[in-house]
Amino acid sequence: MYFAILGKHPQISLAELQKIKPTFYPSSKKGIVIFETEIPEGLKLLGGSIKTGKVVAEKDLQTLLQEVKIIGIQEEAIGKHFKRTIGIRRFKTVKINHTDKEIKEKGKEIINLDNGKYGIVEQYQNIPLYESIDFEKPGRSMSMGMMPAKLTHILINIGIQATTIIQNEPITIYDPFCGSGTTNFLANILGYNTVGSDINITYAQKNLPWRQATPFYNQDTSIDFFTHDITKPIPNNISNGSIIITEGRLGPIITKRSNPDDVRKAQQQIQKLYTDFFTNIIKSDLFPTIICTIPRYIGYDNTHEQLLQTTINSLGYDRKSISEIYQREDQQVGRKICIVTKKGKK
Repeated sequence: MYFAILGKHPQISLAELQKIKPTFYPSSKKGIVIFETEIPEGLKLLGGSIKTGKVVAEKDLQTLLQEVKIIGIQEEAIGKHFKRTIGIRRFKTVKINHTDKEIKEKGKEIINLDNGKYGIVEQYQNIPLYESIDFEKPGRSMSMGMMPAKLTHILINIGIQATTIIQNEPITIYDPFCGSGTTNFLANILGYNTVGSDINITYAQKNLPWRQATPFYNQDTSIDFFTHDITKPIPNNISNGSIIITEGRLGPIITKRSNPDDVRKAQQQIQKLYTDFFTNIIKSDLFPTIICTIPRYIGYDNTHEQLLQTTINSLGYDRKSISEIYQREDQQVGRKICIVTKKGKK
């Protein structure tokens, strides 16, 4: 049995978790899920879960922890209890939603799941990977879309789970709004060939040599970029059956003080861009699965979503979405995650 501590957006974390086909069991702890899976190796590939690992009974902890020099625990009373009952050498209290470097590198973290069950943390979110992509790229600009690396990781896993491509066939990840290359660099380290295009690929091309020199680069997969305007028909140089993982333009910065007319104008621009995007992508008949984000304007009418739904349906595809909006507390524009597939498929 396994457990996962869900991220700040639990519904999105749960959607990604479907990649490992879990069977859930009741959990009394908010933000923690307990499950069985036949794909436990997939746990280390998740982006939306803060920590994952195995569920064990308290009676088994002494054997499992006998060589561990230090454990991390959320409650001091439980740490003292373990010292008395199973003879642990040393413990320190750690926060359940944070990664303690000492515990990760030199010890084991234990999660109290109640009813005599505990979780032993085996995987943590790959924060160094996300920070490298988000903050260390030599080529980036606020004028282009800047989808967070962690969200990109989650979208890739959702896309793999949703695809109609036979799983033993090679999968290529395509981002038609590649910007500085975030999607492509995440797809590469996760083991997928990847292609990116945009009106301007200067930043993506500048970042590629940097990426190849980092420890996060996977030499066994390919990364290619080409110039293309997504409002124009899709060229034929992309593998049939590729999965699209992307985020288009979020529009101008919107605040609580923004003029409603300016917001409506931004929504109209977004609707036009995404209509062209979906029309050209779907008519190319190259992509059975499209995972993308659509801007959600907090506190405003979002009629552009329904209009895009109508466009997608008229082209023979279905659109499902995750109800939870990916946003930060200080943001007025969030991200609605959409899963677009051919009708009659997943």
